[in-house]
Amino acid sequence: MKYIRLYFVLLMFGLLAGCFEDEGNYDYVEINPPTWEQEFNDRTPKNIYGYAGKGEVMKFTGSSMFRWEGDSVARAEEVRYEWKIGDVVISEELDFEIPTDELVEKIDLKRYSNSQGEWGTFNIIEKKTGIVFPARLYVWIYPTFAPDDWFLLSENGKNAKLSVVRLRVVEEKGQKVIKYEFRDDAYKDINGHEIPGSPLDLVMETSRDVSASGACVILTDQVAYEVNMQNLEKVSEVKDQFLDGTPADFNIIAMKEKAPQSPSFGEGSASFVATKDGRLFTRMRSANYLTGKYLTEPYYIDAKGYKITKIGHTLYGGIIPCYDEKNRRVVMATTWREDIQGETMGEGTSVYKTRVLPLDNSYSVPVDGFPEGTEMLHLSTKNHISWGYGGTKALFSVYYNDPTMDKDQTLVGDFSFENRTGSITYTSFERWFYLPVKLDASSIILTSGTLRSNSETANAAKYRDFYTVGDKLYYVQRGTDWSDKTVRFLEFNASFPSKVTALAYAFASLDQIWVGCEDGSMFAYDIRNINSPKLVFEKNLGGKVVSMKQIGWHTSNEDWY
Repeated sequence: MKYIRLYFVLLMFGLLAGCFEDEGNYDYVEINPPTWEQEFNDRTPKNIYGYAGKGEVMKFTGSSMFRWEGDSVARAEEVRYEWKIGDVVISEELDFEIPTDELVEKIDLKRYSNSQGEWGTFNIIEKKTGIVFPARLYVWIYPTFAPDDWFLLSENGKNAKLSVVRLRVVEEKGQKVIKYEFRDDAYKDINGHEIPGSPLDLVMETSRDVSASGACVILTDQVAYEVNMQNLEKVSEVKDQFLDGTPADFNIIAMKEKAPQSPSFGEGSASFVATKDGRLFTRMRSANYLTGKYLTEPYYIDAKGYKITKIGHTLYGGIIPCYDEKNRRVVMATTWREDIQGETMGEGTSVYKTRVLPLDNSYSVPVDGFPEGTEMLHLSTKNHISWGYGGTKALFSVYYNDPTMDKDQTLVGDFSFENRTGSITYTSFERWFYLPVKLDASSIILTSGTLRSNSETANAAKYRDFYTVGDKLYYVQRGTDWSDKTVRFLEFNASFPSKVTALAYAFASLDQIWVGCEDGSMFAYDIRNINSPKLVFEKNLGGKVVSMKQIGWHTSNEDWY
């Protein structure tokens, strides 16, 4: 036992001696890392923004992200730099600029997204040792025309013209400010040809098969061009989207899409197109946009026949009120989910179908039979009564001139509709009133049915309707209490050089109103203080302004302008 203990002591001594003898056999390098301006990691990466399109450039400034302690000039000679997006090295310069389109090609970006960017790194690499000091990047590359930009449709001689106002956030004196960039006649510049005909409207579509941002239909009295929302390239014409060929005498005057409210349950978008002779055509698309064309046969409502002359305003995914001039009634264009039984018990599926329902009851307004000679001016989803609505039950308003009334004034009335039962309902809080003037077909009416409650300006828009009389802009101010039926009629605090011909809201927060005029001038106002609107942008388009729409992602709580 003594010998074992002795051997163990000698063994341990030998090992320790070996360790002592090994001292100094390694080379140690002093690391001199950069001092980052912030902790650029997955939670707080360096965000870099860029927009695609001719003339657009992205800036990468590594020098603003770090500093060296000590002799920075000498240290800079000892390192090199590497910018990567994904696995692709895009540059080895400290600071550089690159055309966005060139960068898109380098990283092989196939599809722009409105909701996510690309991960990358900015690496500082020591030349001698290869040690890497990385900083995390998140690179946002937006399409040429991105969310919050504006499309503007105006007259251009005998043709139509589509221009764009792009909103860009830039830094000035350390502060982020919004700049408005105007691109005149952008459609012609991109596609190389005019838009024939007198302009009628711009119609938004969710078509994700066209782009991540969807599509826009440029509607004139001669054509209906479908364009990619992100680059404004023409992709189709509505007349070519029919299952069995274009219907005879096909001349669109209005169209609207019911966006898919429940795509996770297989619901696709439904479109409704009204022609000059009052026919209504429908299309139901699949949830993935792989199938769905317009039916060549017009929609059948009932034995009374119909003539659809107006398609009203709705929420994204909401019910669309339409006016049947032949029967002087409101019909509701919508969709509903139907179960289809299989051949054997337990087999089956569900599908969404379009449906257009006439209203068969009348309470505050005669939606199932207006007086002969009625002039229907405006139909809209509304949300100015906060009690009794939600789910499949919604509130609507109509603006119309009733020839049987003694007063020479425009009437405004409410009604509600339940999509589940397909019938009109009544809550006793619905109301009607007269405007102080009589409007006509040339008057522009702007309403909101927003369900947003987390925005002060969106909440205010529920109780405020704009309307025009010549070159004057007015608004109805409703009471905000659920039982308050009072209304005030106020003039918007701004003057315009000619007749107002177009009105538009910034769709998300409804904190801006855009005003277009007959002489081509247009004005954008910040209306967070409605009593003192602030002019933020103005331009003259050279011809009568007909339609203005802000583009971007929508939710079912927002207006589908």
